Amino acid sequence: MPRDEPRPAEARRALRIDLEPQLRGPPGPRRPHASHVARHGRRRRDHRPADRRAGPCMSHSFEGRCPVCEAETRFESPDDWLRDHLRCVSCGSIPRERAFAWCLDRYRPGWRDEVVHECSPGGTRLSERLRTGCPDYVASQYWPDRAPGSVHEGVRCENLEKLTFEDRSVDLHCHLDVLEHVNSPEACFAEMERTLRPGGAMLFTTPVYAEIAETARTAYYDDKGVCHFLGAAEYHGNPIDDAGSPVTFHYGRNLAFLVTLWTRSCRVQQIALCAPDLGVVGDFCDVFLVEKDAA
Repeated sequence: MPRDEPRPAEARRALRIDLEPQLRGPPGPRRPHASHVARHGRRRRDHRPADRRAGPCMSHSFEGRCPVCEAETRFESPDDWLRDHLRCVSCGSIPRERAFAWCLDRYRPGWRDEVVHECSPGGTRLSERLRTGCPDYVASQYWPDRAPGSVHEGVRCENLEKLTFEDRSVDLHCHLDVLEHVNSPEACFAEMERTLRPGGAMLFTTPVYAEIAETARTAYYDDKGVCHFLGAAEYHGNPIDDAGSPVTFHYGRNLAFLVTLWTRSCRVQQIALCAPDLGVVGDFCDVFLVEKDAA
């Protein structure tokens, strides 16, 4: 049955996520303030365990069919860090993109006839497949200095925490490795749910740390848009900003449960695919499917 009421605040507090900073800060990722960068320095996240970073490397090669370019191909990596280095020799895709593409075709086979919104596409072959395969595809990026909903070179300015889409106007929201950079994941899911049509879905990836039971906030934005890290500064790549995007959350094993708290009428699946013949092996390849009730 549809859930008519959001989960109680007591349940959210019991999960030990510090929600207070997201209440103070404005929605959406912003470029960090220069003085803050000077204080904390810049550190790119290397997800690999320390023993793998220091130890000897082994190359890997698998044969199979790529879910992104749909070619019979090989997947090759020069080392053990398959998450970012196991590439399709035909299209250059990496494991999480192939896992996403496989889930897209399996769980949303009619996506080509739907209204598909991709948040923060990175110019990959996967994004190209979505764009060319779906007439009603909408790409968005977030520019803090541009009007929400405005379009620049065919790309819409959207804040995932405060979307300008009408209620029940989108069939599928999708994004890869975006949620670890937002100020309020709860607001993101509320907005995606609001704008989804009945039976619509969210399909996304984000790093989930299997060794962490509970999700932890690592940074937040204040009311001036300045990013404050709660520990060491950490950044990931940003397709529209060479400065990178601050990492605001490390998601733990409870992420799927959190999503059920942050939505009213959705069901959540966490798909951990391991398929060498699809080029989907390695860490941090989980795909989340969040489906809105049909009525």
